[in-house]
Amino acid sequence: MLDTNILLDALVYSNMLALLSLSLTLTIMTLKVANFAHGDLAIIGVYGAYTFLILAHVATYLTLPIAFLFGGLYALLNYVLVYSPMRRRGANFVMLMIASMAIDIATRSMLQMYADVLKLNFKVYSRAFIFNDVVFNIAGTRVRGLVLISTLSVVSLLAILYVLLMKTKFGVAMRAAIENPALAEVLGINVEKVYATSWFLAGGFAGVAGFFLPFRIPTSPDLGFIILLPIFAASILGGINSLSGAVIGGYIVGVSEILGTYLLSQPPINLSTAYRPAIPFAILILTLLLLPQGIASLWSRGE
Repeated sequence: MLDTNILLDALVYSNMLALLSLSLTLTIMTLKVANFAHGDLAIIGVYGAYTFLILAHVATYLTLPIAFLFGGLYALLNYVLVYSPMRRRGANFVMLMIASMAIDIATRSMLQMYADVLKLNFKVYSRAFIFNDVVFNIAGTRVRGLVLISTLSVVSLLAILYVLLMKTKFGVAMRAAIENPALAEVLGINVEKVYATSWFLAGGFAGVAGFFLPFRIPTSPDLGFIILLPIFAASILGGINSLSGAVIGGYIVGVSEILGTYLLSQPPINLSTAYRPAIPFAILILTLLLLPQGIASLWSRGE
């Protein structure tokens, strides 16, 4: 029988992966290119929250909006300074993909330098740092803050995104600009504004997901690159043009990775947990071979 802590850890990890997969899919839908710097947005968010935590000395969870803001602003900066000018000059998806790789390298280098600044000026751990969690007592049951806050964050952000996309005029404009940007411009929609907003939201969602990382594992500047494989696996499994599929893919990959690693490490298999990245990699390969359009194609075939 599975330990309750394993199941809760799977839930927390899946919450994070769902947000990261959703936000990656949102950027792919705008520029039609994979963003290899997407994992770094999560680390930008957590370092922003960590800096505010050091300066303001507030409760850790109060810095969650800071993670959203830093991730969103950095994603917006990337779009305005790099991707948008390249798109206007007719750059193809290969050029944009190479640009994202360059941004990934530059971002991780800047984070390494910033980690040195934090260490020298504030005498704190700036690499492999962790956040201390709190425990809530709900109806006599002790619940870790990480489980409760991460789940509430996902539910809240998904609800906000749904209302924005489906119940507002801007949401209609955003969907039109993503579906057919040329026609949207003819109809008077400011595609640049829509894309910029999409990137800000995607970066904010990634920043929120990154905020929960130090509660689980020591967090460092290179962690964004390390978590890139499961993010892409979840996004591709869900279907790169489906936001709902990305969320479902995030939960499937997240649960499979945590529970699969745990079960395979038990007797009689006794496989080393070092093989954990093989699980999302296997999901990625199987999806490309058997269901290249992702699970979203399963419910869109009859449309």
